[in-house]
Amino acid sequence: MRRALLFALLLGLALANPRVGVHEGFTRVVLDLPLEVNYRVLDREERIVVRLSAPVLEALRVKVQSPELRAYEARGRELVLEVAPGVRAKAFVLEGKKPGTYRLVLDLKRDERAPPPPKKPKVPIPVVVLDPGHGGPDPGAVGYVVEKEVALDVALRVKRILEQKGVRVVLTRDRDTDLAPPNETDLWRRKVLDLRRRAELADSKKNLFVSIHVNAAPVPGRGVETFILGRAIDPEAQRLAVLENGGGEVGQRLTRETETLSQKVLEDLVSQANQAFSQRLAHLVQRHLAAAARTPDRGVKQAPLYVLRFARTPAVLVEVGFANHPTEGRLLAQGEHRQRVAEGIARGILEFLQNGAFASR
Repeated sequence: MRRALLFALLLGLALANPRVGVHEGFTRVVLDLPLEVNYRVLDREERIVVRLSAPVLEALRVKVQSPELRAYEARGRELVLEVAPGVRAKAFVLEGKKPGTYRLVLDLKRDERAPPPPKKPKVPIPVVVLDPGHGGPDPGAVGYVVEKEVALDVALRVKRILEQKGVRVVLTRDRDTDLAPPNETDLWRRKVLDLRRRAELADSKKNLFVSIHVNAAPVPGRGVETFILGRAIDPEAQRLAVLENGGGEVGQRLTRETETLSQKVLEDLVSQANQAFSQRLAHLVQRHLAAAARTPDRGVKQAPLYVLRFARTPAVLVEVGFANHPTEGRLLAQGEHRQRVAEGIARGILEFLQNGAFASR
């Protein structure tokens, strides 16, 4: 810069700055130059270079908000215009406003013969289904907390976290109700219709399905666990399936039906692929949930869960703790603990989505 200034002073030339004007359909760049300075315009791909016979340009770089011009950089003898693809320069000279000067004008305009610039592909917005278990006449597990209340509260917290990250969330319920018709009084039909409508939301247009529940046991355990569809390999998983499928005779009947159908479902090629992704999702959610909740990690398991049986997208069921455990049940009653649980579930979901696993289905 000092050398350019000295050289300009020796020649009696003034330093020049480009002037930029944005107009409808074109951008104009103007340089006021001494008559002693010659110019040459070089049109290169996405760059237009103006070379001068003397270093009269002040050193600077400027970003420009223009459809044709992105930025320009001046450095002594050279002006470099960074232009959009397909933009060309038309150069001409006008009389200067001061004696002994002229104006070099470059009009930047898109060449109509040039192919249009490539459009950036739209990134699809992920869609996640959150299913707060039970609701309405079905309280779920009851202990120091009520399952349907905790499940809904945690689901709403997960929803807020995911939406802040740009994920679209669909809730199977957002209040204390189930999904069965209000006038249905038969307990068997009511539970079947409720679970079926939840499962129908896990279709191929969604990226994943997470059903949120609270555990309970005759001898209270402690910790979190995540389930995928499959045959129960231990009595504890079988007991939980009966509980989450409605409990009592209804739960036992639905569990038997799901066991019979699950093998046929998993023989389907699409379901096999979904099962692999479900397992990946389950491990991510389980790892983040156990760490965030600061509670024992009971692992990823499989069980004949009706709500997962016809999922056409990666689907898991999460047990966020034991309602009837004297320590964990009281923790689940606290908003601070529920927030940690929600953050753990959300982190697992976000890592699954960020890895792009869903796009490979």
